[in-house]
Amino acid sequence: MHTIRSANNMNNTNPTISLCMIVKNEEKFLPRCLESVKGHVDEIIIVDTGSTDSTIEIAKRYNAKIYHHPWENSFSKARNYSLKYATCKWILILDADEEIDKEDTHKLKDVIKENSVDIIHLPVFNRPVGGKNVSISNSGRLFKNHLGFCYEGIVHNVLKHSNLAKKANIKIYHYGYNQDDEQMEKKFIRTSTLLREQIKDDPENPIPHHYLAISCLDRKKNDECIREALEAIRLFKQQNSNAQQQQQLLTYYTASVAFFRKKDLDNARVYALKAIDSYADYLDSYCILSSIYLMQKEYDKCLKATKKYLKLLRTIESNPTKALDIPYNNLHQHVWQAHSRMAIAYYEHGQEHEGIQSLKNAISCTDNKWDPYLVIGKHFLEQGNLKPAEKFFRDGLKNDPNNRSIQYYIAETYEKSGEPDKALTHLKKILEHYPDETFAQYRAGLLLLEKNQFSEAINMFQSVINKDQQHIDALFNLGITLERIGKIAQAKDTYNKALKAKPENAEVLVRLGSLYLGESDYTKAKECFLNTLKLNKYVLEANLALSKIYISLNDPEGCILSCDELLKCLDLPRNITIDSISDLSKLYANIGITLMKQQKELPANFSFEIATLLDPGTPSEAPHPVQHARLPDGQGRPQTEASSK
Repeated sequence: MHTIRSANNMNNTNPTISLCMIVKNEEKFLPRCLESVKGHVDEIIIVDTGSTDSTIEIAKRYNAKIYHHPWENSFSKARNYSLKYATCKWILILDADEEIDKEDTHKLKDVIKENSVDIIHLPVFNRPVGGKNVSISNSGRLFKNHLGFCYEGIVHNVLKHSNLAKKANIKIYHYGYNQDDEQMEKKFIRTSTLLREQIKDDPENPIPHHYLAISCLDRKKNDECIREALEAIRLFKQQNSNAQQQQQLLTYYTASVAFFRKKDLDNARVYALKAIDSYADYLDSYCILSSIYLMQKEYDKCLKATKKYLKLLRTIESNPTKALDIPYNNLHQHVWQAHSRMAIAYYEHGQEHEGIQSLKNAISCTDNKWDPYLVIGKHFLEQGNLKPAEKFFRDGLKNDPNNRSIQYYIAETYEKSGEPDKALTHLKKILEHYPDETFAQYRAGLLLLEKNQFSEAINMFQSVINKDQQHIDALFNLGITLERIGKIAQAKDTYNKALKAKPENAEVLVRLGSLYLGESDYTKAKECFLNTLKLNKYVLEANLALSKIYISLNDPEGCILSCDELLKCLDLPRNITIDSISDLSKLYANIGITLMKQQKELPANFSFEIATLLDPGTPSEAPHPVQHARLPDGQGRPQTEASSK
């Protein structure tokens, strides 16, 4: 059994501490927490709200006083119960998923000897187990007993006080956000449900809106986050309370991040600046402004904001008590990115020496030495500046020759610079180490198709389909490749498989309809093009094809309807009386002429062919005799699927 100091000594020379906790099913974290304060607190008070695991047995091993209270949907109620049972002069608050830095625990008894304050704020770091600090805030965790302190708020319980306070550098580490996605979703549902209940009961209170916005941001629910944040800001302004200034500051930042994620940079900028207007040294706003200014190509402002962010961060890291009561969310893990942004800004200004130094700084701040090269290379790739993009990607590969992300991006760089052979080399490099990487196989297949290396392209696309039979893009481009080598039956079969996986695919419908039309299978061709029109895509191509189909099926009324749609599509006069087939033929000839003027030669020739089918004597302005003009069959190569590079 671990011994806990007696709680009898209440004098200032040796003041006593009660550790007060609320728990439920905390067997994973509780031992670490209690071990961190063993021998430094005089009493452990635990209020359990219904544990079914070994939490109680663990607490007993540390001589904890355990009290059972049913969960009442309020963290503050549970927390206040724990305070009621404390007998020592001072109270320390910890959650089960927290621990005190072992280098700082001995300071607990020293900081409470000073009797001039009633509450002591300690820096709380969020961090993954075994990882680096993610965020920091100062929290009133150590306070005098018997002064009527209590908590408010059903979720994010806040200690209400107006007493004298000070800060002490006794670090607390919180691990509660280091959970898998399923656990985090359960936590969000629990938290958001309680907050919505609080909003319903107290609709003019900005605090639950504030915390709900943060919870939504954590789950990437950006629209909901923005809605709640803006409502919180409105209510904060309405109340005009100095006591809530820091929460309002964090709400501005929360809104800024949500707008940033939605790529609404103007609003992201507005709310980041609002936070700085409220508090000029707000670390997080300078960090996000650094990214915003870079994306808006305001490189001078980017440099200024980034330097300010780094300066503030150094101050906080050297003295964590400088942090606010709200979290700072951009600590050391963002430093290499900040230096990378500075490098980009300097390179864009032509200040190569400063850019190189910033790059070196970025490399020194990250475990993955290739990361800064990737970030900088991506910037230049997005700007279409391919030579520096290639250089940085190549330098990144020197640090990690088999890096998959860089291999993808340098392949894309070579594709855009018209060097498909080099792009293929890097995609094949990926496949050497990741032979089942479907995206690399698909990208390689597209390049091989462009190079008319059909057999290899077929092998690549087929490899993708073998792993994912619903891969629409691979099926589509396999069909195109089979067409190119004259295997029409196999191409039709492949397109039909693609339509089975995704019936509403206009590109596939147009290609398949064109094949059926070429074989005079008018019934199936008609079905394909009518389905294309239902999707409101390829209206010109589909109506041209249907025109020919209706002629072949001896359906002049259908042909007239398709002609009217073509006139509408091309914004040509439609109030025309058709007295004969010759009149209809002339309309198609005029459609062809219009398309020629728009430099759309393939559909123009197809329209001239229709005119000739209707009336062989109809004159047209086709540049040469039209025989069996081919219908333009949509995109030869669709947009590639999204890549998680």
